Amino acid sequence: MERILLSTYLLKIRDNSSNDQILSHFNGTDDFIDFFDNFLNHIYENIGAVSEASDNSTKHLTLDTPHSLNRNDRTAYGFFSSGISGDQYKIKDVQTQNELLSVERNHAAYRDIFFYVSMPRNRDSAALVLQRKSKFGIKGLLDKSLNRYLKERGYQIYKVHVNNILHGQVYRHMMTNGKLNKVDLIKRRIPASIEQYYQNGGNLNQIPGTLKTSMMSPKGLPQTFKEFVDRLFTNPRRERIEIAGIDDEFDEVEFELELDGKKKSFYVAQRHKIQPDIDVTNDLEFENGQPTTASLLAQSIELVRDIININPNHVVQN
Repeated sequence: MERILLSTYLLKIRDNSSNDQILSHFNGTDDFIDFFDNFLNHIYENIGAVSEASDNSTKHLTLDTPHSLNRNDRTAYGFFSSGISGDQYKIKDVQTQNELLSVERNHAAYRDIFFYVSMPRNRDSAALVLQRKSKFGIKGLLDKSLNRYLKERGYQIYKVHVNNILHGQVYRHMMTNGKLNKVDLIKRRIPASIEQYYQNGGNLNQIPGTLKTSMMSPKGLPQTFKEFVDRLFTNPRRERIEIAGIDDEFDEVEFELELDGKKKSFYVAQRHKIQPDIDVTNDLEFENGQPTTASLLAQSIELVRDIININPNHVVQN
């Protein structure tokens, strides 16, 4: 079964002097919940298109069905329908190899992507949850589409910012209250041979490659392991990772934390690789192999409460 990932963001509006706007009256009068509602209605009736110069493709954004809006609690949710066009390829049955469809450059394969947004009154940020589909880039597409619509509606001095939630707050919450599933000690070099590696006491030649030592437990690794990775993660960043008591150094230490069925990977050296997503697969209800809208909504509300609201003023500026 495909893992279901929900990514968490903070949505802000700034003017051309970089001043954060109160969303419920971001230009002094207009409420962004109304703007967002109008934007969703617009792309429901008019498919948005954003060209990608890097690969000559075009990304499309629309809704197949109208979204749900609750003005009392200032929330909205639904499914974006998004696709990519600009390439030619064939779709075949993987068992028979029979060609089912010849895709032309003006065709697009669309995917449904769940979204949830919460815009509390008199706040300068909204909580945004997006379902993450591998290598699709819904965050960037939504960002560009919102800003294009903003300019089309005459808001020339304002810009929408969709920012990843700061992982330090998420990390501390999960480290304190969750369990540590696994730890990977990673070196970016390998021995000339397996025999040489063991004969040489584990020392490695400078041959490019990846050597990974993994420790994992379905019940969670001991507290000493949590203390070990916590010390590494909270120390200043460095290119190579030295571990006290071990006459060796590593290029990366990767570890997975789990809290209430939600899993997340963290990196000690390359922290930019940490994604704003949470694996919620085990907490969802499924019908015909697909997560139900009600369970996606429930998990999104929980993420907003338990993660984004931990410290809503701290975000990574992208």
